[in-house]
Amino acid sequence: MSAGLHRVSCHDRAPARVCALRRWMRGALPLVVVALLWELAPRSGLVDAALLPPLSRTLAAGIGLVRSGALLGHLWASVWRVGAGYLLAVLVAVPAGIGLGLSRRLEGYVSPVLALLRPISPPAWVPLAILWFGIGDAPAIFIVFVGTVQAILIGIASTARSVDRRLVQAALTLGATRRQAIRLVVLPCLGPAIFGQLRVGLALAWMCVMAAEMVAVRRGLGYLLIEARNLFQTERVLLCMVIIGALGLGLDRLLRTLEGMVLRWQRGMGADELFAAGRGKQDLSR
Repeated sequence: MSAGLHRVSCHDRAPARVCALRRWMRGALPLVVVALLWELAPRSGLVDAALLPPLSRTLAAGIGLVRSGALLGHLWASVWRVGAGYLLAVLVAVPAGIGLGLSRRLEGYVSPVLALLRPISPPAWVPLAILWFGIGDAPAIFIVFVGTVQAILIGIASTARSVDRRLVQAALTLGATRRQAIRLVVLPCLGPAIFGQLRVGLALAWMCVMAAEMVAVRRGLGYLLIEARNLFQTERVLLCMVIIGALGLGLDRLLRTLEGMVLRWQRGMGADELFAAGRGKQDLSR
C-alpha cells in the first residue's frame, strides 16, 4: 500500500517547485476573480459605488492611511490583542482538552460548566469585561480568550476520546508508562486534530477581537471600522475587512506550514492522495 501511495505523490508527477506553483495558482485564481468582479461591478453600474466602491478606490484609501501612519497603529493593536488572547487560549485549551478527553471523572466535573457557558456568545461578555478591566487592551484580550478557548478545548477533547484504545493498550502492554503512552501514542494521533482546532480558534479570535474593539477600545481595526461606518467612509470599512481577511489567510497558511513541518511523517498517508486530479482507476486500485 505504501508503494501505491508513493506512486500518486505530487513529487513523482512533477518537481516540487512546479507542484507548489500549481497549488498557489489554484488558490490565487478565486481571489483574482473576486477582485475583478469587485472592480467591475460598481464601475459598470451594477451596484451603487457609494455602497460598494471599486477595489482601486479601497486600495487608494489604504495607501492614504499608511502614509498618514494611522493604519499601522490600528493594525498592531489588533494583532497584539489577537496574539495575546489566542496564545493564552491555546496554553489552556490544548492540555485541558487532552485531559478531558482521557479522563471521564474530570469530564464529569467540567462538562456541565462548559455546557452552561457555551451558549453565551463572546459579545455578551463585552459589558462585563469593560466593568472588570475598563477600556483598553485587557477587555479585548479577555474576549478573545473566552471566545477561543472553548472551541479549541471541546474539539480536542472530542478527538482525544476517539483515540483507538487498542493502540494505547498495546503501548501499555509493551511496558510504556501512562505518560509515555500519552506522549508517544495519544499526541501523535491527536496532532492533525490539534492543528485543525488551532486554525478554527484563530479565525474565532479575529471575530472576537473585532466585536471587542467596536465598543471596548479606542484603537484597533475594529475601532477603525466602526468609526468609518459612522462617518459613511465605505472605502475604509471595506479596507478593514480586506486587511482582516488577509491577516487571517496569512496566519492560517503559517499554521498549515507549521503543521506540515511538525507532522511531516503524515505526508502521503492521506486518502486525498488517492483521489488527486488526473489519476486513473489503476492508481486508485493500487
